[in-house]
Amino acid sequence: MSVIRLLALDIDGTILAPDGALSARVRRAIGAAQARGIVVALATARRWAGVRELAGELGLAGPVILYDGALVCDFPSGARRMRWTLDPAHALTAARTMGAHELQVIAQYRDQRGERLLVSADPPHPDWTASYLERFHDQATYFTLEDAAALAPRMLRLCAFGEVEPLRAAFDALDASPLGRQLMPMGGYDQAELTLFAPEASKGAGMRWLARQYDIPLAQTMAIGDGVNDVSMLQAAGLGVAMGNAAPEIQREADAVTADNTEDGAALAIERYALEADAPLPRGDLTNDTNDAERSA
Repeated sequence: MSVIRLLALDIDGTILAPDGALSARVRRAIGAAQARGIVVALATARRWAGVRELAGELGLAGPVILYDGALVCDFPSGARRMRWTLDPAHALTAARTMGAHELQVIAQYRDQRGERLLVSADPPHPDWTASYLERFHDQATYFTLEDAAALAPRMLRLCAFGEVEPLRAAFDALDASPLGRQLMPMGGYDQAELTLFAPEASKGAGMRWLARQYDIPLAQTMAIGDGVNDVSMLQAAGLGVAMGNAAPEIQREADAVTADNTEDGAALAIERYALEADAPLPRGDLTNDTNDAERSA
C-alpha cells in the first residue's frame, strides 16, 4: 500500500469552483488530509497576496508554493523557505524584448516591505494592465526599460498582460532566452498573460524540494491540477491527478483523472487516493464516481 504523505494542490480550476468558491466538500477533504498528518501545500501561480485568505479559510499550517514554483513560504508566517530568482542581465534583455512588442513589463519580487512590483512606465496600451495595477497600486514603483539598475532586485517573475497575439509574438521572440516562459490565453485578470521565470522554477520543482525537506519519497506524494503550469508537478508526483476540466493534453500527463471542479473533483481524488486505505491505482478515472448526495453536501 502506498501512503500519501505530501499533497500539492493547484487553486484556480482545481480546488475552487469556476465562480471562485470553495465548496464544503473540498474544505472537508483538505481538513481530513491535514488531520491525518499529510503535508498539504497549495501550489499556485498566485502571489502571497492572493493566497493568504484562502489558506486561512482552509486552516493550513505549513508550506505554500507560489509564483508557479519560484517561491516557497510558510503559512501563516510568510517566512521564505526557498526561492529561484531571475538572472538580472537575462531579465533586462527579456524586458526590453517585451517592451519592443508594446507590452507593459511588470517585475514581481519580494523584499523586507513585502511583495513589490517594478512596472515599466508609459505603455502604449495602458488598458491591458489597468485592473491589475489598480488592485496593487500600493506595491508599484515605475521605471524605464533603459534603467538596468531598476531590475537589480531578486525578481521572481516578469509578466505582461494583454491581447493574445502581441503576447504570442513576444513569447516567440523570447525563444532564445534562457528564462522559463509561459503564455496563458486567459489569465486571472481577463487578459492573456505572459510570464517569465528562472529556468529552475516550476511547481514540480517546488514539490520535489518540499518532499526532500520533509524526507518524503516522491512515491508518497500526490498532486492535483488542471493547467499547463501543473504538468511539472503531475509528472513529478508519485500520483498525478488531472481535473476533469483540464484539457486533454493535460489529462494525458496524469496518472488519474477526476471529476471537474463543478463536481468537487479535487475532493473526490483526495478521498479516494489519500484518505481511503486502498493503494492509489495508476491511470484511474474518477469522472463517473461522483456521488450526487456527496456533491451537494
